[in-house]
Amino acid sequence: MTVFKRIPIWLDCDPGHDDAVAILLACFDPRFQLLGISASYGNAPPKNTAYNALSVVTALGAANRVRVYAGAQKPWVRDAIYAPDIHGESGLDGTSLLPIPIVGLVTETTYLEAIEQAVEEHAGEFCFVSTGSMTSVATLLREKSHLKPKIKYVSIMGGGINVGNRNVLESAEFNIWIDPQAANFLFLDPIMKDKCILAGLDLTHKAIATKQVQQTVLGDGTSNLRKLFYELFLFFSRTYENVQFFEKGPPVHDPLALLALLAIEDEGAAQKIQFQYKRMDLHALEDESDLNIGQTQVLKEYPTNGSLGTIVGFDMNMEYFWQQVYHALDKAAQISPI
Repeated sequence: MTVFKRIPIWLDCDPGHDDAVAILLACFDPRFQLLGISASYGNAPPKNTAYNALSVVTALGAANRVRVYAGAQKPWVRDAIYAPDIHGESGLDGTSLLPIPIVGLVTETTYLEAIEQAVEEHAGEFCFVSTGSMTSVATLLREKSHLKPKIKYVSIMGGGINVGNRNVLESAEFNIWIDPQAANFLFLDPIMKDKCILAGLDLTHKAIATKQVQQTVLGDGTSNLRKLFYELFLFFSRTYENVQFFEKGPPVHDPLALLALLAIEDEGAAQKIQFQYKRMDLHALEDESDLNIGQTQVLKEYPTNGSLGTIVGFDMNMEYFWQQVYHALDKAAQISPI
């Protein structure tokens, strides 16, 4: 039996079709020890994303072992912006198979307190995975700055160096665009910037859920969990084709933040993931009067083999990535209650 070094992670997400895949991987890849989930505003209003997170963990048969908290409720400065054009009004449109959650949000403590406890228990090894806005992690570190040295990495789905999909010029990425101030809190922090891993659009636009991928997800059609993810991919395909003109399938952004973290943390996995990255100091444009608001800008580039600068991903072995999704789905389908 293979023994993995388990990476203790906290997942902050805004489900979201691709967030659902990130939750699947976080719950069922044995190399991760999922300490908790916080559901934040982003792809949909926070009430919706919280419900979606609870519904997904219920569908996965993980509701009794994964605690879900309400994360950040709004951006630091900007008015909240959602993405119904991509994810539908609910945030997870496209399927009738999402179950009513069998548990509710944890309310006896806040997500900030729960993450603080998790960081303290896993000091020096704890990793934060952010697949929505960076508001939750930035708020945590603004209010509890003593945690900065105890966090090993913050792996982020967000940004893009040569690619954008939001603002009027389409020069920004959604997660950064909706709260650039929170993004800059990490990008410009002298302690945290070198601990950040960025799975941005330059990388995630290569993670295409083609029709072949979708059929593999569906399998023989007997598993309702597989049908659920298949139907989510079908909806995601239609919106991405209609809104952003992706004809071969939708880019499944968020789980790439998990694979990028795995590539940095696990030498054995790194050889298979073949993660290609550069190290850069970054800045998100905050000026509301600038048409490029939210754009990820490069301030400085460092040697790739050094320790300075945010790790910015540009490519990885996508076949290996999809195999991890299939493996996780196999495990989840065996215990799914739906």
